[in-house]
Amino acid sequence: MKKLGMMKHKIEVSNEYEVLAKKDEEVSNLLYKNGEYKHAMYFCIQAMEKYIRSKIFTLVNPNLPYFRERNRNHSLEDAIEFLLEIISTDENLRNSIRQQLFVSILGDVNYQRLHNNLRYPSYSKKFDSYSVSSYTAEDYKFVENGLRKLKLYLNELNRI
Repeated sequence: MKKLGMMKHKIEVSNEYEVLAKKDEEVSNLLYKNGEYKHAMYFCIQAMEKYIRSKIFTLVNPNLPYFRERNRNHSLEDAIEFLLEIISTDENLRNSIRQQLFVSILGDVNYQRLHNNLRYPSYSKKFDSYSVSSYTAEDYKFVENGLRKLKLYLNELNRI
């Protein structure tokens, strides 16, 4: 079997997540400029998740087994829950921050569903057929605005 790529070891994981997030954001912008809104939105969501993981690993030691294992799931929602777990043990504060992130920052979108709809057709019982979603420049701008606000929010967490 052919092996592709090379592994770079002993990386600073927080920094690497940030680099990857910036690249996803750049790709998203390029795709948007070429009218590929669906794919641009996908990379926006990827960038959101990676910016959150970058923040997480500035707060905890990524080499500890618990945090390595906790980082194995990859979704925006899971990244937010992981961040909440780290920044506070107070459930009321977590709920308040969760509300801020999901509603005020990210616009009350089910990103897990969106992330799947961006990638795959889905079966609709209502129409008894497979369906696929299409997206507009306005949809992209909504998600991209969520990314912009998320980055500002994560930077503000440094002040807490």
